[in-house]
Amino acid sequence: MKLWRNNYVHRFIIIFMNKKIILVAIVLFCSLAMNAQKLTTIVNYVTSATEDDQNIIYYQQGQSLTWDDFKGKPAQGSDAAALTNAGFGLKLAFRRVDNISQLVINVNCNFSKKDSWVRKGNNTPYILNHEQKHFDIAYFHTLLFIQKLKSATLTNSNYAAVIEKIYKETATEMGTMQNQYDGETSHSRISKQQQLWDEKISEQLRLVTTK
Repeated sequence: MKLWRNNYVHRFIIIFMNKKIILVAIVLFCSLAMNAQKLTTIVNYVTSATEDDQNIIYYQQGQSLTWDDFKGKPAQGSDAAALTNAGFGLKLAFRRVDNISQLVINVNCNFSKKDSWVRKGNNTPYILNHEQKHFDIAYFHTLLFIQKLKSATLTNSNYAAVIEKIYKETATEMGTMQNQYDGETSHSRISKQQQLWDEKISEQLRLVTTK
């Protein structure tokens, strides 16, 4: 146990939105948006995608990760016990309803199986809980992202820039919290701090889901 505690280092990866996705959406739908008489926005949280990707888990409340979800190969030369690849993303689409242009924003929180891994001998319930909380933090910021989108004023001319700004802002906040979580728990090595963070993350999720 002492050897594990001295050598355990957690790494996480935040999936940032590819700017090309927004640019493609702009090219495909710009003319429709500019010709519409009015732009309304619908923001959805989705737990699936049109494409069937068995390597992706979409966050659902009450569903927890298992070590079987960590399909990736541990990185050579890394002393990390496990790696979690999770973040949030979105897809944009326009549709016309009664001559009104609606911007539909589908937001998801996802975990990549093929890019997440655990090193042999470290697949313990305690470490899995630490990894789960990284996924929970990603979901918490996904919900914050949705709240910001719903309160934003989006127009035909500014929606792309505003969405990208909100995304970058929220992703930065998420990264800060992830780093703080790992720093204060020393990557789960400080059990008392881990417990405090478990409670903190649960409470933050409770508050944001009741709004």
